Amino acid sequence: MLLLILKEHIIFSRPDGRGGTIYYHYYDQVTWIVAAVAVVWIAWLLIRRYRRLRALRRPPRGVNYRLLKRVVKIKDELSSQYLRPGLSNNIHAVGIGRLAPGGDYCIQVFVVDATQELWPGVAAATLAGSFFRGIPLVLIQMARVGFLAATSTDLALGQYANGIRDQQAVIIGGISGANVNLSGQSGTIGYFCTRKSKLWRRKEVYLLSNSHVFVDLQNPKADDSELIVQPSPGERASNRPIGTLTNFSPVTFDGEPNFVDAAICKLWESQPHQPMIPLIGAVNGHVPQKDVEIGETARKFGRSTGYTVGCIFSINLDIWIYYDRTRQSAFFKNQFLIKPVSPTYPKFVDKGDSGSVAIDEGQQVIGLVFAGTSQDQQSSSAQVQIVAGCGVVNPISEVLDRLKIELLI
Repeated sequence: MLLLILKEHIIFSRPDGRGGTIYYHYYDQVTWIVAAVAVVWIAWLLIRRYRRLRALRRPPRGVNYRLLKRVVKIKDELSSQYLRPGLSNNIHAVGIGRLAPGGDYCIQVFVVDATQELWPGVAAATLAGSFFRGIPLVLIQMARVGFLAATSTDLALGQYANGIRDQQAVIIGGISGANVNLSGQSGTIGYFCTRKSKLWRRKEVYLLSNSHVFVDLQNPKADDSELIVQPSPGERASNRPIGTLTNFSPVTFDGEPNFVDAAICKLWESQPHQPMIPLIGAVNGHVPQKDVEIGETARKFGRSTGYTVGCIFSINLDIWIYYDRTRQSAFFKNQFLIKPVSPTYPKFVDKGDSGSVAIDEGQQVIGLVFAGTSQDQQSSSAQVQIVAGCGVVNPISEVLDRLKIELLI
């Protein structure tokens, strides 16, 4: 058998000029050796990539996945009832939280005004203290949430002193930048990334932000010819192009669920850059969506509010988001809600912070900021919890998967 496997083969022959023939042989050993080397090399590449990806993910911290999966299923059932179009002008989000730090899971129902009816004929008071399939329901008052691209009139000059809105010689995360066609609008360049590829190629650097920051969503023909400028077109400082739009997730306003609001642009090679975020530094990985914990700390640096600190208030949040440019609302599923840590940080986000990244205390990215409650919340006479200044965040693992990118580490 071995002789058959390692058999020699005649490739060709030629006369030797003396009446004889010279034969040229090919040996099967060569094929097997080359194949073995190729298999070992490919296996080594796959193992190295797998170990690198594992190293870039934060290890689990003891989340009860079985229980959480059950609660998510119940939340989805309730969300499909409460958030269906036309039912209520008061309920605008349903998420999963905890009754107390480290306590039992609960389902949070977010309303604009807890003193008003949930929907015609049903008082908000009927929800407080009730249960749905054995899970407690908690009523929370929060202003309607909108996309956070800022216009020149949204933020008073000098309201926030820490944001970076000027032209920067070296591109870093957390600074002002947006699509050149978004006249009068401002957003944030979040961080740096590279595109996944099955083939070896030189790593090109891309910038990560939101679709509504890097793309004019009113333009149905947006393509990679569109320029990204720094700072944003809405800033007083002069801007200049630094890259071109490469890929983005479309945002639908027809009631179908959206999962991410994310886009990337290719940073031009001539543009100096440094992968870091002011007051935070460089990131060293990301947190899978299922491992993000309610109550854990999240930090961000955005174009408007600069450095702020908050904590995860809700996970698997289903929510309607209003976009003032189109005067429509988009439905997003399975997001995070980050509440500011008061009184030091009365707001986690404000308009203009769209595109910034939320990061845990271990320098690992949790998510991509795209919306928030920029309005101050009025007090309510109802005995319900009130939250304000919150940010809505795409899970970063969902962003990476859908855009087929990796954070630049």
